[in-house]
Amino acid sequence: MERATEELRALELRRRGITLDEIAAEMGISRRTVDRRIKSALQRLGDETVEQIRRRSEDQINAVLRQAHELLELPGLTINERVGVLRLVLQCDRQRTDLFGAKWPSHMIATLEIESSGLEVPGARSAR
Repeated sequence: MERATEELRALELRRRGITLDEIAAEMGISRRTVDRRIKSALQRLGDETVEQIRRRSEDQINAVLRQAHELLELPGLTINERVGVLRLVLQCDRQRTDLFGAKWPSHMIATLEIESSGLEVPGARSAR
């Protein structure tokens, strides 16, 4: 019963957008154990519920992205404010990628991080 409670707790924390590393620190277990607990909880809930969770997460990410793009259209944003919003967009894109179980190539992540900071990447095509 204790393991099932731990699995559901890890899943609930993840649903709130807390990273695996943060969940591990809070629960006092390894990141790998958190990942196993979440997968186990999802298996207990069944495939239909997993798909519902994925859709809800995707909807939340999309809502944040819409708001971020609206913020970018506002006149008078400082460079620091723009960089902050761009970092949020990048974080949402990473979360969406994780949601679908895909991995970004490391060179793409580095390019996006550099571009979001407003720097030019010589010879790199924009990933936007």
